[in-house]
Amino acid sequence: MNNTNTQTKSEYILAIALVAIGIGTRLLFSSLHIYNFNAVLATTLFAGAFLRRSKWGYVVPLAVMLLSDAVIGFYDFEQMATVYLSYAVVLLIGALYAKKPSLLGFIGVSVGGSLAFFLVTNFAFLPFYHQYPHTLAGMIESYTLALPFYKNSLMSDLLFSGILFGGFEAAKVFVPKKEMAMAN
Repeated sequence: MNNTNTQTKSEYILAIALVAIGIGTRLLFSSLHIYNFNAVLATTLFAGAFLRRSKWGYVVPLAVMLLSDAVIGFYDFEQMATVYLSYAVVLLIGALYAKKPSLLGFIGVSVGGSLAFFLVTNFAFLPFYHQYPHTLAGMIESYTLALPFYKNSLMSDLLFSGILFGGFEAAKVFVPKKEMAMAN
């Protein structure tokens, strides 16, 4: 098997693993009624950083969300579109990290991904829903009431991103360079 086939196979295996992690954690914590605590954003960041040059980077967040939504239940189209768009933004944030990876960059993209998701999805409540008044006070209320969900998101994003990115960095240390070269 040549290096290109090995790389494609490695990317495929990594993508399947990320999808499984994202779906598994979303379904598990949702069934426990611990909302917004899952590895979906972390797998999206990781895919953006390490699968950005292949189609698998785009497939990971889309597959995680579609397959887990099929189990949990689909919801309002505008809200789903906003959530999915938010993950596209997170994918791009992961790609930015890949250009200059560092510990500080990792913390920045993990917090930045969570914050981007929080800001975009809660802002979308204003044009699409009448739950809050379409005023500055309504927007503040929307963000304020969403803070407990953001706390769960931020904690899980930092935890699962740390596991994924840290595990990848540890593999670089412990896996022989010859095998890592074949995977790249």
